[in-house]
Amino acid sequence: MIIKWHKYISPLAIVLCNTCADGILQSSFAQQVIQETSQTQKMSEGEAEDLKRQLKLMEESLLRQQEQMKQMQEAALIQHEQIQALKNRIDTVSAEVAAPVVTTPVAKEEIKHAVEDYLSTDEARGKMGIGWSSVASATNDERSPDTLKYALSFKSPDEKYSWNFGARMQMRYTFKDRDEDVGESDVQDINLRRARVYFGGNIYSKILHYYVELDADKFNPALRDFYTYFTPLEELNVKIGYFKVPFNRQRMATSAKLLLQDRSIASEEFDQKRDTGLDIYGNPLDGHMEYHAAVFQGAGEKFSGIDNTNNKLMYVLSLRCNPFGQYDYYDETDLKYSDKLALTIGTSVVFNAKVADAKLQNTDTMAGTVDMGVKYKGLSWNNEYYIRSENPDVGATMDSDGFFTQVGYFVLPKKLEVAARYSMVDPNKDVSNDIQKEYTGGVNYYFRRHRSKIQADFGDFVTSMGSSQDKKEKRIRLQYQIIF
Repeated sequence: MIIKWHKYISPLAIVLCNTCADGILQSSFAQQVIQETSQTQKMSEGEAEDLKRQLKLMEESLLRQQEQMKQMQEAALIQHEQIQALKNRIDTVSAEVAAPVVTTPVAKEEIKHAVEDYLSTDEARGKMGIGWSSVASATNDERSPDTLKYALSFKSPDEKYSWNFGARMQMRYTFKDRDEDVGESDVQDINLRRARVYFGGNIYSKILHYYVELDADKFNPALRDFYTYFTPLEELNVKIGYFKVPFNRQRMATSAKLLLQDRSIASEEFDQKRDTGLDIYGNPLDGHMEYHAAVFQGAGEKFSGIDNTNNKLMYVLSLRCNPFGQYDYYDETDLKYSDKLALTIGTSVVFNAKVADAKLQNTDTMAGTVDMGVKYKGLSWNNEYYIRSENPDVGATMDSDGFFTQVGYFVLPKKLEVAARYSMVDPNKDVSNDIQKEYTGGVNYYFRRHRSKIQADFGDFVTSMGSSQDKKEKRIRLQYQIIF
């Protein structure tokens, strides 16, 4: 029985073991399949993310390429326009070259002047590295004409300090054919008519300026100018020190830019020279107007420094109208060759005026002037009329008057100029045999504008002598000027 039981039990146990083993194997295999499937799903999700990122990068790269292509198209269009403009310029130059030879020197001359004008600007000086930089634009304006004469300029980076330097020389030959009938003999002379050294600039700020000028005219060293000026506004400026009295326009014009070599005899008779004082001035309405209200010591250029001798100060009032805009009356010529008509009309009055640069003791003196100036395409025309009244405490009043008119014209633009002047002075209107007259004609040639020029003139000066023969003097002068 036992054997039979084992006989049946053994196969059953084997079958049962096999079944259990198969179950275990199938369960293990199922778990493995599930794990592999899960991993495969995870890998598929990761690859999808990578593909999405790659697609996004490709899209961004494509957008950048499209933007670059757009920029390249724009650059190509600009280059095409430049090439077309260059072709047009070549065609224009070719046409000019093919034109008659007569027009070529004029074009070259205009280009030469344009280059010279640019080289004289602050921008060009700064680019060429002259010093730290060029003088601040606040100081290089026509409210003080002396600043236009500088040759070398420096300024601090903040433009609150600047120092500018210049020098000028006028060498002159003069021949005077004097009237032997009145006991005078002929004279010829070579002289240093004007020799100036000057410097100035701004200090502490852009609107506070200074100026100093020394001269050795006719080898006689002296102080010519010494002043400061404050320019907060075009409409309001203040000058204090020793400087030109703002009475008549020809005196205010710098001697470096006169139409003829000297001022007229009328200006020399009536102007108020230099003096020590204060001037409040401005150019309102964009330069269409100008005014001066000034007070001076009234002692003149030869003042010795002692107290005011008659306890009277000199007062000056001046008003000017420039209908077509600011007028450069510091330059008597139209070297700039104005394209538009420039016109100025002015009047001035001075109380306690000087006579021959000196005070008249115990005398009330008043002087006045009216003037007009015109410039247009190389033409300059200047006129001034003067009156003066001397009223002494004892004695009769003496009245005087005088005027000048002068004209200049560039027969070769900005190079060759012809000029003429007539001037008259009557020192005492109650006397008939003291009238002085001036007839002067001249020729000017500009090598480098006013900085290098030569002037020649011929003058005839006549003084009335009543019933007797008039006193006459003829002058021939040749002068070279250089500013450096």
